[in-house]
Amino acid sequence: MAGKEKLGGRVKASFETRKFKGGAYATALSVIAVALVIIVNLIMTKLDIQLDVTDDGKFSLDPETVRLLEGIDEDITIYYFVQSGGESPYFDNLFTKYDDYNSRVKVEYKDPVLHPKFASQYVKDSVTTNSFLVVNESTGKAKYVPTSEVLVQEFNYNTFSSQTTGVSLESGLNAAIQHVTNDNLPVLYSVEGHGEAGVSTTLSTLLEKNNITVNDIRLLTQGNIPEDCDILFINQPQTDYTPEEIEMVKEYLAAGGDAILLLDFKTPELEAFNGLLTYYGMDVHEGILCEGDSRYCMYQMPHVVLPTVYNTEITESVRNRKYVLAQTVSGITLREDKRETLTIEKLLETSEASYLKSTEAETLEKEEGDLSGRFLVGLNLTEAAGEGETRIAVYSAKFFLDDTLIQNSSYGNMDILLNTINVFTEQENAVAVPAKSLMEEQLTVPSAAGNKLLLCTTVLLPLGIIGVGIYVVVRRRRK
Repeated sequence: MAGKEKLGGRVKASFETRKFKGGAYATALSVIAVALVIIVNLIMTKLDIQLDVTDDGKFSLDPETVRLLEGIDEDITIYYFVQSGGESPYFDNLFTKYDDYNSRVKVEYKDPVLHPKFASQYVKDSVTTNSFLVVNESTGKAKYVPTSEVLVQEFNYNTFSSQTTGVSLESGLNAAIQHVTNDNLPVLYSVEGHGEAGVSTTLSTLLEKNNITVNDIRLLTQGNIPEDCDILFINQPQTDYTPEEIEMVKEYLAAGGDAILLLDFKTPELEAFNGLLTYYGMDVHEGILCEGDSRYCMYQMPHVVLPTVYNTEITESVRNRKYVLAQTVSGITLREDKRETLTIEKLLETSEASYLKSTEAETLEKEEGDLSGRFLVGLNLTEAAGEGETRIAVYSAKFFLDDTLIQNSSYGNMDILLNTINVFTEQENAVAVPAKSLMEEQLTVPSAAGNKLLLCTTVLLPLGIIGVGIYVVVRRRRK
């Protein structure tokens, strides 16, 4: 009996020790913390509260999209064609947010199997699942957005096949909203007849996707530039223009016309065309530009320039967000004797360490006699023209609109072209929202840093742990 009393006393005493009390306190805190997490989770689930914690806001509308939606003053309905249960998680998360910012914007689901002819009352397109239709209920104007326009496809050289690397749902839906709410969409005339690069099929598709109509024009046979021309596009002519053609362009610009000019290293050889640039205060220098500062060019490729992007209306959506890649660049400088009425805004510029190499040079390394200094790669020129204004954007990289660049959402070249067109044509509800990547970001560790990290994790850290263990054991034994 006495033994039982001693045992009971020991058990009772064990519950009164500081160790037990500390453990009980920690356990109670843990239970309370878990309970709070469960309660908060239940409340958020009940109220349908969701937080997007991704770095690039994969599940949130871009502020530019919100601005577009808030400014809509017509009844817009966005239809999502998908069978019940087949909704794309990413599409669905963004699509359902389009009616959160304006009561005049509605979203609806339509099963293409149950309603196979629904879209035909608005458009002639063949509807597929996971596609969209934007309808202006006030005017009946509609725009179909197929799945292919809201997915970013890139070629994988490891598997030699295309893979989906991003989603541009906002870009596709926003462009469709602009299409059905704008009466005056941009018309671009691309000059041909002098070996111009013109508008490639890829570029034409992207422009059309962004509600920009592209027409070709031969100045010499046309005789004049059509009145519906919003922007004259001259893309790297290889042979010179006639004096009559240059005069036609000057008259168009003097009347308040807008133009986008793309140059290449042949431009200085074209006397008449180069004279047009001189007239507007620019000098285009012979040779190909190389960047001497490794921070502003591709690794070991000084002729592939990553110019400084200035903060302007045209470049603000790209600056500090994307690289602008300029390959095979012609150097532009401003003339000291340019007219005072010309206002030139820098868009893209090289560093002080850049220099020009002759097209016949045997090395890209800087040599004595090479012209060096800062050169413009992109500029925006304005000049008063009666009651209007002449606007000219000039970009001096031969491959500025190369298909591989404008299809790659990592670069901002296409964004800058679209922004230039939207600014020139004063598209009030024009927005540029970058695609959101579906790829997991990878941490790239330089080899030197990798070796140090390997040494720390495989040698120094284990030795440190062993050393601490030995120290603790020795101290306990001495006590």
